[in-house]
Amino acid sequence: MKKTAENHVSTAVIDGYDYDEDIAEAACHVGTGTIFNFCAVIGVWSLACLGSAVIQYGVIDILKGWLCAISCS
Repeated sequence: MKKTAENHVSTAVIDGYDYDEDIAEAACHVGTGTIFNFCAVIGVWSLACLGSAVIQYGVIDILKGWLCAISCS
């Protein structure tokens, strides 16, 4: 054992509380990563749909449809 502070001694034993914090932190990282991945998939899908609409209808017709959807509702 080595002395790290005046009244604290570092050992190889892991406290149960520290272990629980590590598990909670890992779970948060997994959850956050999953949310980020879903957001990336949604963004790529929306760009693919927008590109498809531009190819099928053209920019002018998309703008006309968007303006009608905003003003006609």
